[in-house]
Amino acid sequence: MQIIFLGTGPSPRIPRPNCKWYVCEEAKKPGSKSARLQTSTFFELKNFNVLIDVSQDFEKQLKRVGDKKIDFVFLTHGHADAAYGLPLLANKKYREKFNPVIHTEKQTFEVAKKEMPQIAKLNFKFIEPYKKYNFEGWQVIPFRVEHAFNPLFLTLGYLFNVGKKRIAYASDFKKIPPKSKELIKGADLVILDCAAYNRPIPTHVSFPEILELVEELKFKRVYLTQVGIAWPHYEMAQKIIQKQAKNIFLAYDGLEIKI
Repeated sequence: MQIIFLGTGPSPRIPRPNCKWYVCEEAKKPGSKSARLQTSTFFELKNFNVLIDVSQDFEKQLKRVGDKKIDFVFLTHGHADAAYGLPLLANKKYREKFNPVIHTEKQTFEVAKKEMPQIAKLNFKFIEPYKKYNFEGWQVIPFRVEHAFNPLFLTLGYLFNVGKKRIAYASDFKKIPPKSKELIKGADLVILDCAAYNRPIPTHVSFPEILELVEELKFKRVYLTQVGIAWPHYEMAQKIIQKQAKNIFLAYDGLEIKI
């Protein structure tokens, strides 16, 4: 199984237009690991490929996918940076090439359809938190996380059971309810939102909160995504993280890991 981080940044992306902050300046350099598109991740399983979220940067991110098929899409929620690439999948070019089954909560679909009516023609399958969805050789269990102020924007994380490995994914959240914590406790690999650096913010997790969560839930290996502009540039940030925890890593756009 291989995981490709197609984007690891916040909704405004890094670098930002006219930004003079040193992280933006670093991100402008060719090949910089501080440059971040909106968050989206690609899972290559034995027989199927899975895309988590279809960001507004979907067309750029496809370059990292290459000629690989997209069999399934799992949406975390209906915000623009997670779902507003869906109209591209509705275009004839990409619909003929991919035509994936898009898994999401019904409420998320309804909210997205109001903004993007053309997505109604896509192949949606409605899912519910904590139900098990079985595929050939793997299983997915959606779980609830708390992210948005607006109750219309329900948010999910996903637990993938692949063979004996448990991989948890939650790219947008502030809190994880007790039932969800119990589900993902002790996961082999976890990909988590860490938009904030040292200072807490209302809708995303900060690094001190991540340290507490990893200790509480005994995750084996953790990659941080949805990385905000308050973080230092990649190289410095990775050194800071490694001083705090040897099993936590900062993801970057294009990172590929195997499990």
